[in-house]
Amino acid sequence: MKSKLFLLLTLLLSNTTYAQINLVPNPSFEDTVYCPYLYTQIDACANWLNFGNSPDYFNACDPTGLNVPNSGFGFQYAHTGNGMVGVVMYYKPNSSVPDNYREFIGIQLSIPLIVGQKYYYSFYTNFSAQFQNSIACNKMGLNFTNVQYNELNWPPLINNSQLFSDSILMDSVLWVRLSGSFFADSAYQYLVIGNFFDDINTDTIGVGLYPLQSYYFIDDVCVTTDSIFNNTWTGIAQEEINKTNFKIYPNPASESVNIETSLLFRDISIIDIQGKEVFNFNKINKSNYSIDVSNLSSGIYILRIGFYNTNIYQKILINH
Repeated sequence: MKSKLFLLLTLLLSNTTYAQINLVPNPSFEDTVYCPYLYTQIDACANWLNFGNSPDYFNACDPTGLNVPNSGFGFQYAHTGNGMVGVVMYYKPNSSVPDNYREFIGIQLSIPLIVGQKYYYSFYTNFSAQFQNSIACNKMGLNFTNVQYNELNWPPLINNSQLFSDSILMDSVLWVRLSGSFFADSAYQYLVIGNFFDDINTDTIGVGLYPLQSYYFIDDVCVTTDSIFNNTWTGIAQEEINKTNFKIYPNPASESVNIETSLLFRDISIIDIQGKEVFNFNKINKSNYSIDVSNLSSGIYILRIGFYNTNIYQKILINH
């Protein structure tokens, strides 16, 4: 049984090295499980999850139905690429749905956040402003959590979040960027986007003839430790980030892990699956290094290699 488990872990850990600046998988909603053709099909978008009620996913892969730019909520191209999502941020009280109705999307980050590490985050949004979706609101934002919410169990309205807009977002032509930063106080695993404020604490302006709800498109979500990348990442070709040549071996390891790269790196650290940093060494300025892991408990860890313009992460298995 142990040998089968060891083989399974080895297979899972193969090909897991990647240049990881953005901790959000599928950040631009480009990768699909299937081509969406109806509303509420967030499950068609790879990695992204329904964290409350019925968010929508739109992609230009469907040339005839609901797509990009013809979402049914207004004519709008994605901020980049072919995909975007749509989320209700506010619904007029005393209507056909309960008060404080919200929709949320969520995603599991590539690795848990590291406690004490500063993170920068951002996403782009655009106001539908069409038909009954013509109530502009504020308080749209994002939160980090360790809870995987779902369609029927959505995040509580806490009248706060790690990022939110105090301004009422009314631009239905141009995409608006929301961004912020914070020091992680927990090894958060999930990111949630929505309005975490209740109706009383959400400001609104009706801009149409029959305003009923606040509906916004979302695209290009980023969580990173690199402030420059957070400001510019949509203009960087991801394939350029992935050109660094390196070797990390052996994996699994029992005594030591060796790192060989084509570039000088400045620091390395090892993070356990709870997000706790268990090893760190700074000011290396070498292209190769050997880490003694003999004192670490057997298990799965994340190895981070810090270059001067990016980080590279790899899952490693320590087996004594």
